[in-house]
Amino acid sequence: MKNSRILLTYHDLTVEVESSPGVELMEHMHQTVMGQPGGLQYHHTDLEERMKSGDENYFIYLRKSGKMLGSVGFCSKPTETAGLAHDSWLIRYFSIKAPFRAVPKKRKTKADLKDENKRTSVLGRFIQPFSADPSQLREGETRADQPAIIFAIIDQTNLRSMNFSVQMGLETVGSMAGFSFSRMQPRRSKRIETVEENQQAVILKQIREFYKEYTLFYSDSIFKNNDYYVIKEGGRMVAGVQIYPVDWKIVDFGSQLTNRAVRLLTRIPWVRKRIAPDKISFLAFDAIYCEPGFEKALYELMEGVLKRTGNYIAMMMMDLESDLYAIFRDRRKLGALHKIMGTSYADIRVRFIHMPDAVRQQFYDRPTYIPTYDNS
Repeated sequence: MKNSRILLTYHDLTVEVESSPGVELMEHMHQTVMGQPGGLQYHHTDLEERMKSGDENYFIYLRKSGKMLGSVGFCSKPTETAGLAHDSWLIRYFSIKAPFRAVPKKRKTKADLKDENKRTSVLGRFIQPFSADPSQLREGETRADQPAIIFAIIDQTNLRSMNFSVQMGLETVGSMAGFSFSRMQPRRSKRIETVEENQQAVILKQIREFYKEYTLFYSDSIFKNNDYYVIKEGGRMVAGVQIYPVDWKIVDFGSQLTNRAVRLLTRIPWVRKRIAPDKISFLAFDAIYCEPGFEKALYELMEGVLKRTGNYIAMMMMDLESDLYAIFRDRRKLGALHKIMGTSYADIRVRFIHMPDAVRQQFYDRPTYIPTYDNS
């Protein structure tokens, strides 16, 4: 752990913050089942690098007599909206341990929280001051009027996280889709290139232009591990994608029918070489670029990257109102596994802090950039 500090105390309850996830949190997150009943449920197996990435992260713990009861992470993604530079904090790694892990029966609204002492969860009550002003998490003096947002991508069926976000003051500004792209026998493409260091500035300029109408676009992790792949025509990128490897240990594919289908399919030798019944290794596709009219090249690139890296499935997340999502909605051809796994939908939830009304409106009027790696 790094820079552990006690923020609040109340009898035997304490709220602590650390700038790096501790061993207790890492063990708990690896044991936590992600996903919702009736849908894909899984364990993360490669969380550590993700939780320690970025320049500024804060992990808040609620403890009772030293024992962790719950936690939530604030991951910094500084961005600019309508010319205003501001803090952006992605809320992740929310967890509650028993006995506070009650199963909610309905989705709460702000009206449900008028009497906060009765209706707000113990963890929510202690976190609320920091969701109203996350700059408190930093050591030293900070601007009292620092413009900021906190945001989270929350599965529409995840009532516990949705209700917790209401307690933190978040509201829905849009919706997103998460879906797979698969090829059981991906074809090689000779046109695929990686981006040399001396080309990165030009490629990044194209990517930024592509996402100029999006809010929360974040480019710091593009070109990580030299894993941005492109197809060019006439010396110009016409399709591009950043990849990150991800591994999940599968608990449930979502239904008895789907579980049975996976077990039957993985008995076939050539399928078993590609897919295991109890785990999924896939690529997260981010910073996807597609020159208008070159959608076929984008599909060629994605399939070729699967072949080149020895993978058979990739995951993507994007705003339902974005031009990028329209490409996949209209073109389809997402592969056999998409028919099994389907599409998941989530709300884009935001809390605005000292944000001018004109800037705030941008989040309702424009699509949001959704990094698949950060949210998978």
